[in-house]
Amino acid sequence: MDVFLQVVQIIIALGLILLTAVTTTKSEQSGTGGMGWGMIGGKSSSSIAGLEDQLTRVSTYVAAAFLVVSVLVAVIGARG
Repeated sequence: MDVFLQVVQIIIALGLILLTAVTTTKSEQSGTGGMGWGMIGGKSSSSIAGLEDQLTRVSTYVAAAFLVVSVLVAVIGARG
C-alpha cells in the first residue's frame, strides 16, 4: 500500500508541475507581449473561452489530491 501511494503521489506531482507550466500568469494575460507558455498559436490562451478557469479549477483539485496523498504517505510511513 505504501509503494502504491508513493507512485500515486509522484504521478500527481508531475501532473501539478505540468498544470503549473501551462497556466498563464497575470503579467502574461495583460498583453505585455508575453512570449512564453501563455501564447498558443499566436493567441493568448486567455482568449480561449473558459480555459483559464478550467485550468485553475483542475489545478486546485490536483493540489488538494497531492496534499491528501502526501499526508497518507506520511502517516503510513510513520507507523511502520
